[in-house]
Amino acid sequence: MSGALDPRLLARAREVVASITGFRNDAIAAEAVERVLRAELGRGRSPADLLGELLHPVSHLGTALVKAILVGETYFFRHPEHFRFISHEAVPAALQRGALALRGWSAGCASGEEAYSLAACLQASVPHGFPVEVLGTDIHEASLESARRATYGTWSRRESAPRLFPLYSETGEREVTILPPVRRITTFAQANLLAPLPERFGRFDFILCRNVLTYFTPAARDAAISLLSRTLNPGGWLFLGAVEVDRVPAGMVREGPPELQAFRLLTPEELHAREAAASRAAARAWPVAAAPPRRPLTPLLPVPAREEAVAPPPPPTRLHLNALERIEEGDEVGASSVLEALVRQAPDYLPGLLELALLRERSGAREGAVPLMRALRSRAERLPPDQLVEGPEALPARFYQASADAYLNQGALE
Repeated sequence: MSGALDPRLLARAREVVASITGFRNDAIAAEAVERVLRAELGRGRSPADLLGELLHPVSHLGTALVKAILVGETYFFRHPEHFRFISHEAVPAALQRGALALRGWSAGCASGEEAYSLAACLQASVPHGFPVEVLGTDIHEASLESARRATYGTWSRRESAPRLFPLYSETGEREVTILPPVRRITTFAQANLLAPLPERFGRFDFILCRNVLTYFTPAARDAAISLLSRTLNPGGWLFLGAVEVDRVPAGMVREGPPELQAFRLLTPEELHAREAAASRAAARAWPVAAAPPRRPLTPLLPVPAREEAVAPPPPPTRLHLNALERIEEGDEVGASSVLEALVRQAPDYLPGLLELALLRERSGAREGAVPLMRALRSRAERLPPDQLVEGPEALPARFYQASADAYLNQGALE
């Protein structure tokens, strides 16, 4: 079966994968899709038979295609800064709020290393006997079966991610097994990030969803974040990957350094205080806003003609906000035009470089995103790391350098 595949079959296979996973078209590996289809054809099935099965995405073939394109890169204590923040900042804050138990969710856990890492982190950060539970979910059941075995090789342990908390014991020359206390508080279940998590799983204080949304379309990413936030307890934390979002999700606030990409769901009291403050600000501004505009005076004598002053270009932040509004409305072409004009007008405006690069990445124009990320890193390196950069959200220069590094060092978003 070395000939060309039926284009209709290839197109339908990619549509099925995208509908199930939310992946962008360019994030669906063509060679992986072709490999699955050729294997099925090699078993004697016809293209018409495969097309017929793909009319129903929830099928054996659909599952095989999703399995083939999933990225299973994971290891213990990946991004250790998240686990340190949870242990040193987030857990104490939750205990101070009076939490009677702590629950964590590793969303998109693959073979389970992240879920067990979160369980070990929480267990080591609370008083002895304090109730802790962790759920790991993934769309691929075979990965979950591997996680439940709780036995791992050397690939799951990396020098870049230190062993921060007691997690496993050596059981062989190249093999480790998760410690029983960590294993007892960790469970696994199949779930899709594009569907609401069943209510039986309850709510969580900590959600890790890292290096998953990277591959999603903007609409799928926003839908997934909305669903994740609905499962958080008030005051709970959501941790995302380095360049997966470029703004604070609705109803949340950023916690810790910006490059941490840690967001906390506001409590009802905080939301009420915010609404009250906004109402007071609107009331103070109302008399000014309501005042009728003054009618210009008619000059008594002719005014000599003069050259009209050239209006200065709008400030970068205003253009940036205009682009963000267009993105929210689904007008990515218009947003791209605004951001391109912004980058030409203000080439040192770091938020504009990052926004345009991410927009190009999401639209599949990766070759156009890389030069922008390189320029972003170069310009950010010239600034003091803690210098705040003006934008829709004031962020330090180190945030932009970290974002560019994460993008470029991971081969354009892993």
